[in-house]
Amino acid sequence: MDLAQVPLFHELSPEDLEALRREARPLRLGRGEVLFLEGEPVRALYVVQRGLIKVYKLDPEGRKQVVLHTEGPGRVLAEVALFLDRPTYPASAEALEESKVLAIPKGRFFQLLEARPPLARALIRYLARRQGQLLHLLDRLVFHEVRERLAEFLLERLQAEGQGFRLPTNPELAALLGTVPEAVSRNLGELYRRGLIRLVGRRVEVPNPEDLRALVR
Repeated sequence: MDLAQVPLFHELSPEDLEALRREARPLRLGRGEVLFLEGEPVRALYVVQRGLIKVYKLDPEGRKQVVLHTEGPGRVLAEVALFLDRPTYPASAEALEESKVLAIPKGRFFQLLEARPPLARALIRYLARRQGQLLHLLDRLVFHEVRERLAEFLLERLQAEGQGFRLPTNPELAALLGTVPEAVSRNLGELYRRGLIRLVGRRVEVPNPEDLRALVR
């Protein structure tokens, strides 16, 4: 995936995009490989080119994971952490499958922000959209049933990655949806039996997205 296809950079000029490309360095991650750990100094802005990255926190005992969100191609990571007063990662990130990300060093990204106002405006708009998504997530957790939340998650992943997208494990998905793995398993099974989704391992196809969307409405 080229930087021009990343929503954060959609409105940038070819010159601005080329400046970003010159600074970005590719990183390849195997399944289960850590991109960064909570508490480490923030070093870069990351752009997911391929694969799926989960962002998570551990409980105080360091055992149980709480998955905050997953990011696929075209999404960025650590965009908020760059601006924290204490510039350390507030959570950890790990590849759920073979992945490729672009790392744009923090210092150079700040220089580009100062030198290129369109990039700064694009980042502000992107952060505003992310805030809206968080508010929507809160609304979904409070007012929607598990099946509705699951259907909406599947539709979001379909839009972002296309047919055959990878599904997180049931515990990871439960953490994302604010429920328990048993409820995820039960509702996935129901969607499968009704023909609303097809499952091949952890890969998902949605034969008719409108039928699935009807559950959300």
